[in-house]
Amino acid sequence: MVNMSRIIQMTNRGMITIPATLRKKYNLKDGQRLIISEEEGKLYIIPLVDFENERKNFMNHKEMKKALEKMEKIREEELEQEKAALF
Repeated sequence: MVNMSRIIQMTNRGMITIPATLRKKYNLKDGQRLIISEEEGKLYIIPLVDFENERKNFMNHKEMKKALEKMEKIREEELEQEKAALF
């Protein structure tokens, strides 16, 4: 794992900008909530998990798995029909 460090500037209101490369890498979106944590003199920024989005991704994965299983079953039936036609 490669650590990435950037120098950023904080505004007089305490705001910082997370570099675009990191926002893209961690799929951070406008308005997303983050946790800022301090541990042993270091600050950590941790994205909150969007459970609704994760649930949708899981559902999409589940639906994809069902579709693949259905395609596999159809292919097996086709192979059986081809074997029967040969004999």
